[in-house]
Amino acid sequence: MTWQPSERNFDNIQFESLRKQIDAKFNDIHDEISDCYYNKKPFRSYGILDKTTFDKLHGLIFLIRDIQFHQENLKQVTENRIPEEEYNFIDEAKTIRKTDLAAQTIQALKNEGIELVI
Repeated sequence: MTWQPSERNFDNIQFESLRKQIDAKFNDIHDEISDCYYNKKPFRSYGILDKTTFDKLHGLIFLIRDIQFHQENLKQVTENRIPEEEYNFIDEAKTIRKTDLAAQTIQALKNEGIELVI
């Protein structure tokens, strides 16, 4: 059985307007890496992926997306900007930012030699 990407729905999703602007390139690389892993094809300079490397790269896609989502949101005019409290805090006290944790994890992966250009 060959892996195939699923259809994605961008209508009536949370943060629809901004996600329609940024998600496509992340979906593309997600599909590329998934196709390579599940169909045993080389992925860029990594070659055939083992489960551990696939998991790290797969997670990295979403970490980079979280940071870009935040950066693009901050560029929006005030009336279109999504309040950071709605997407970027992972604790009720609003002291731990998702983007801070993402940046730390991206750096740790980079230190392991796991990087992606998206």
